Amino acid sequence: MSGEEVILVDVATGSQAWTEPAGDGWSVHQDGPLRLWEVEDALATWQTVGSPDQTAFGMTVTDETQRVWLGDPAGPSWRLPT
Repeated sequence: MSGEEVILVDVATGSQAWTEPAGDGWSVHQDGPLRLWEVEDALATWQTVGSPDQTAFGMTVTDETQRVWLGDPAGPSWRLPT
């Protein structure tokens, strides 16, 4: 992002996440019922399993949930807001 702030907004719930410079890095702030910024958790999991390429990811969508998973549906996964 090279110096650019990031703002995420979920229009359905009004949830927000935004970044701002903090020392040599960035701080993330969130507001609303959904956590929109889970990048650090996903990155740490990806690194733990050897940093596989994009083909290792999949997605399962049902009427109730959306999940992105790594390796297979029973592997590490992240719930997406619906």
